Amino acid sequence: MESIALWFRLSEVGVIAEHAAAATQHSPSITQYYNEEPGVASLVWVKDDGTYLMSNGIPRQLADPDQPESRSLVAYAQGWGPGTGPAIGDTPVGGDDFAEHVELAEPVSGGGTLLDLIRHHGRAGGWMIITANPQKYEISFAPAGSL
Repeated sequence: MESIALWFRLSEVGVIAEHAAAATQHSPSITQYYNEEPGVASLVWVKDDGTYLMSNGIPRQLADPDQPESRSLVAYAQGWGPGTGPAIGDTPVGGDDFAEHVELAEPVSGGGTLLDLIRHHGRAGGWMIITANPQKYEISFAPAGSL
């Protein structure tokens, strides 16, 4: 089955994950919203003009904290920044825009949570990798120098 590996710098992802973890309120996923459930600390994987991760913490994390109208701080996948929306639409990520909440407290194989792994692997630099195909995605980690 065709898939694509999206590489995110842990030095950028870690800052975003820590914002979500420290926030006392969180924007809910679509499912949480419709089920009238509160949001939980998550990375939000977005596909629109490129693909990136952002925090769902409230208040939102600003790219420029001195400018209240600035955009949210995001971590783009390597090679999939602004202007790449049409190209990434031709990959297994697909053409439709989306926002997928990836819960930081989600248990992972081997013990711990996604946040634990981000912190652990982030100490040495490296990468968080989302491998996506049209039906599902998986998250893994790689040391610095792997890309």
